[in-house]
Amino acid sequence: MRKIVWLFLLLIFISFGYWFINESKPPSPRITVEGKNIPTAQGSYCWDGFFNNMCVDMISPPQIVEHEGLAPVVVPPGAQLKIDFQKEPTKGTLGVNKWMSNHDVKNAKLNGNILTVPKEKGIHIYDVHASWDKGDSSYVFVIEVQ
Repeated sequence: MRKIVWLFLLLIFISFGYWFINESKPPSPRITVEGKNIPTAQGSYCWDGFFNNMCVDMISPPQIVEHEGLAPVVVPPGAQLKIDFQKEPTKGTLGVNKWMSNHDVKNAKLNGNILTVPKEKGIHIYDVHASWDKGDSSYVFVIEVQ
């Protein structure tokens, strides 16, 4: 009987730990193009966790790409990137910016959760940002149009 109680308590502890870890940080995006995943890096965010609330201001997306060693994913001109989150953002808050330099940023047009990449060849750095009831977050990714 004691073994069953300890096993039950262990399962509760593991479940709470899993929930705590997943609820204490913003949801990460899954960005895909033609079946390939595009890696992302965490950008700035504010999040209300179970035990802690925090805002983290990160360096600019071009600097994050360099610091994190994100390699560009090769995509064809005009490819469509799909942006998904396991937990859907608040309606109307999903957005994307294209970074021309550390200080020059342009709003990128989304069609729902689809981003059409430019036809111009070269390396392009983007940040994806969204909001949820517990806060907001941004993520950085880099592609190379060939």
